[in-house]
Amino acid sequence: MNMKSAALAAFATLALTAFGPQAMAADNGFYLGAGISQSTTELTFEGLGSDDVDDTGFKIIGGWRPLDWLAVEANYMDLGGDSDAGSEIDSSAISVSALVLAEIGIVDLYARAGMAMWDTEFSDSIDSVSDDGWEPTYGVGVGVHFGSLGVRAEWETFKAEPFEDFVDGVELDFSSITLSVTYTFL
Repeated sequence: MNMKSAALAAFATLALTAFGPQAMAADNGFYLGAGISQSTTELTFEGLGSDDVDDTGFKIIGGWRPLDWLAVEANYMDLGGDSDAGSEIDSSAISVSALVLAEIGIVDLYARAGMAMWDTEFSDSIDSVSDDGWEPTYGVGVGVHFGSLGVRAEWETFKAEPFEDFVDGVELDFSSITLSVTYTFL
């Protein structure tokens, strides 16, 4: 997703606020959702430089919003992958985060902080290795809700140092922009 697409998605989300007078306040309770993500994985090899992997993935969302200003959320994120010259890298993550929300009419502005359990697999014509671990994650987002139905755009990131048992100095920097839809169950 390039900057033009991200700006268009943000503008469309904010344009929905014109329906504010007809909308109701956000529902508190359990919610589910799904979204499409544009993920960038920056793979850095100490002393050798870095390479970016851009791919479209998806996110599955489950959460509980007990208060207007607080939610707890679990996500599965497909962070995408890439195949190049006989090698392949593929990553995914499961995260648990707390969201602190500021509700302004039908618009929710929020920040998230939590932990992500990531999994990365790398293979080439010679060998295949995988690694996983827990890392802190954080992000920000904006959402618009119409009663139980919500639409949101968010940015989220975390860093990992995979394959430490095999190679020193490898770092992965994951970031994703996600456009998603949620539904809150009363």
